[in-house]
Amino acid sequence: MDLSSFNSFLKTAQIVGTCIANPLNLFLIYLIWTKSPKKIGNYKYLMIYVSFYEIVFSVIAYVTEPLLHSFSTRVIVIVKAKGSIFSREIRSILDCLMCAMYGSSMNVFALHFLYRYVSLFPKARKVFDGMKIIFWLMIPQIYGVVWLVTYYSVFRETPEYTEFIRKDILEHLDIDVDDVVYVGPYYYMEDKDGIHDLDWTAFWSMAVVWFLILSSAVTVFICGYGCYMKITRGLAKSSNSIQTKSIQNQLFYALVIQSAIPFLLMYIPSSIALFCTLIQQNIGSASLFISYSIAIYPVVDPLPSLFIVRNYRKAITELIIVLMKKFDHWFVIRYVTSCGKIKPSTRQSSMQIATVRNKWNS
Repeated sequence: MDLSSFNSFLKTAQIVGTCIANPLNLFLIYLIWTKSPKKIGNYKYLMIYVSFYEIVFSVIAYVTEPLLHSFSTRVIVIVKAKGSIFSREIRSILDCLMCAMYGSSMNVFALHFLYRYVSLFPKARKVFDGMKIIFWLMIPQIYGVVWLVTYYSVFRETPEYTEFIRKDILEHLDIDVDDVVYVGPYYYMEDKDGIHDLDWTAFWSMAVVWFLILSSAVTVFICGYGCYMKITRGLAKSSNSIQTKSIQNQLFYALVIQSAIPFLLMYIPSSIALFCTLIQQNIGSASLFISYSIAIYPVVDPLPSLFIVRNYRKAITELIIVLMKKFDHWFVIRYVTSCGKIKPSTRQSSMQIATVRNKWNS
């Protein structure tokens, strides 16, 4: 494996990903705020919340440049410390924060599915009305804090483990372990003397992590299935308007695809990696795929909302038409000016430009 090429490509992916993801999510926030159907209610705040979350996620991913590597008993998230403007301790905190945002992002989508399911029942949807939405928006933050505290207090680097992985990190990743900080969950402590018995502090800490993962995943699947059954069967018999049914369908299918992206790119691979440490299976460099997925995720995740929700799709189409018209006008001016047929300052220029455009388009 050519590590120099890998690191170079990963760095490029992180830069390009951040440069695309942030404007894309800002544009989606603008569309949500200005073009959303009035009937979606407080759901637009959840949609804005996701876009803002992904902006912060991409920025932290760019700052930390996380690199994952798997051992038999541990998966570590490596963050470069040498040459950074931040101290080693701050880089370690940012590493834990990256892991916390990675993990709690699943709960963000669980909250979305819960809202979509509850909104299908008129009496129950009141729990999300008004200022109550703030309470629900705090839940992913609570999950994130638990992730952060757990990783920071239990799974940070130790001198013994640092010495144990020093040679392996240098051979496989061409990295001096003294130049980086790392954090990573485990069940069994491993050092030069071999694999020790189950570390109960780490075990119960991982039990907390798995609870956070599974509670979010179960919410997604239960509410997702409930939404699907209600939309395909219940709405067909309901007295809601065609427009309301259409909006419900668009938002649901956009959410399904939007949630499937991080599930396929991040949650399933990382869950496999975490499970492999429990059964002491080393997946090695295969875990590096997750590093790419972190860079790609904020870029592709806004796309379902942009292209499935009709109001946003229509706004994008109108914007493209306006930009094409402006480009067309600029192109015709340049064309007729370069041909010496008119001067842009003459009174007849607009009529002549229109004539040339018609001939060009015919």
